[in-house]
Amino acid sequence: MQFNRSQIGTVLMLVVVALLFFSHSAKTWLIAGMMMLGFFNPDIPDLRSNQKLAPAPQMELSSINGQHISLKKLKGKVVFVNFWATWCPPCLAELPSINSLYQKLKNDTNIVFLAVDVDNDLSRSSRFLLEKGYSIPDVGGDDAHVPRFFYSEGIPSTYVINKKGEIVFRHFNRANYNGEKFKQFILELSK
Repeated sequence: MQFNRSQIGTVLMLVVVALLFFSHSAKTWLIAGMMMLGFFNPDIPDLRSNQKLAPAPQMELSSINGQHISLKKLKGKVVFVNFWATWCPPCLAELPSINSLYQKLKNDTNIVFLAVDVDNDLSRSSRFLLEKGYSIPDVGGDDAHVPRFFYSEGIPSTYVINKKGEIVFRHFNRANYNGEKFKQFILELSK
């Protein structure tokens, strides 16, 4: 029995679709590849207008080593907050870009990065980040201390909070945060 090119192409397409449907790794790889090609860049807001900004809801977080973090106490700093989970392919696809941005800006004392594990299983999420070589600060918190407002539309959800404690950026779903424009946006806010 011989196969023609069309049949071989159909079989290969079905294999790819099956992989994407059943494999979190394949989904993550595809999304990450699309990010590298320039897809999924976040829209950066124009903050020069005199628009009224919403205050960020209060949130209490903890790190794996027991450090307590409060948004209220971070006033005066720019806070980049990403809500994610280890089982979420879009979350995993954007983590390299977040970690890369963190590496570029981590020495700026006016900027704080927080990767919030929505499952609040810091032993698992911290181990995952360590195994992948990411150093972005991993934190968590229970439902009483982390308002669902932040990820009610799903994960990944990312927010940037200005020095006054106001939400200046929010993005739901995957995005590539490693671009120069986004880095300059954060740096401008930190001045």
